[in-house]
Amino acid sequence: MSYAEKFRAHARQYGVSDDAITRILWHVQPAVGIEGIYDDPGPDDRVVGYAGGLPRMPVDVPWEWGTQFVACLDLAAIPKQPLDDWVTREGHLLLFSASDYWQADDDPLSVVYVPPGAEMVERANPAVFRGDGVEEAVEPFDLLSRKTLILTEPAEWDVLGETWVEEEPAEGETPGDLVPDWQLDPLLVAALEEYRSRVPHPASPGRHESDLKLRGAELNPHGWDTDQGDVLAALREEAVPLVREAPERFEELHLQALTAAIGNGYVPDFCHMEHTEPWLCLAEVAAGAFWRQAEGTLAWMVSYADLRAGRLDRIHSAYHE
Repeated sequence: MSYAEKFRAHARQYGVSDDAITRILWHVQPAVGIEGIYDDPGPDDRVVGYAGGLPRMPVDVPWEWGTQFVACLDLAAIPKQPLDDWVTREGHLLLFSASDYWQADDDPLSVVYVPPGAEMVERANPAVFRGDGVEEAVEPFDLLSRKTLILTEPAEWDVLGETWVEEEPAEGETPGDLVPDWQLDPLLVAALEEYRSRVPHPASPGRHESDLKLRGAELNPHGWDTDQGDVLAALREEAVPLVREAPERFEELHLQALTAAIGNGYVPDFCHMEHTEPWLCLAEVAAGAFWRQAEGTLAWMVSYADLRAGRLDRIHSAYHE
């Protein structure tokens, strides 16, 4: 049973309509929120990894100069959520960035997946550059400050739509407040309200701010503009009656819509290759939580096909203002 089928069966138990379920699945993504703390964790804190300092890495994987260690996630300590079926909850995930985090980076060390039981050692800060068959002594990069990573409660769902727009005021009223663009979609808002009103202890959908997020579903485009979101919403409404009659078609129609919204030949800003399928945001950090006076978001991106295949060795980092 796919993640969409599991979620539909779960929501149906509480009387959520099929149309509302389709709209939610189309736009909502699970995001496990994680915070970094300098102090010792409290008795009720759930530790899920660490950030900064020196990483523990597999004995056969080098830490090359030019990359900076950001965080290590203990996947077994991070709970799964509804919709979240794609990322394993075994082993560890080491996140790296370019030494200058704002530079697009497609280095193969953007992510290192460590399977359970693998032998690991603490690496020294690289001070040797290797390239073109030569080695050169270089200054090591400054390490990020060491933090303990703890789980944020409650579990989070992010709604696709990062663009903040001015809410249309009623006639004769003053200009509206700035709101996320998804809040201007009355059909999506109604679907979320229906779900929240019927399902006990639902995760709270919205754009949540955490130091670090781990995502596991396939709907995680990063840095979309409003036009792409409008295309996706229009294709959603075309799919709603089709899925009502044939729920098993949801994933097929959803992938078609993601591909159409992004457009064939779409070139992500973090990769010099041309792709004809969606790239998804597996994890992201608020740069200011790890680099002093930094802005923007650092994300780790994976193609749809690689995520489905569990290819965590083919992840690229990307910076988004």
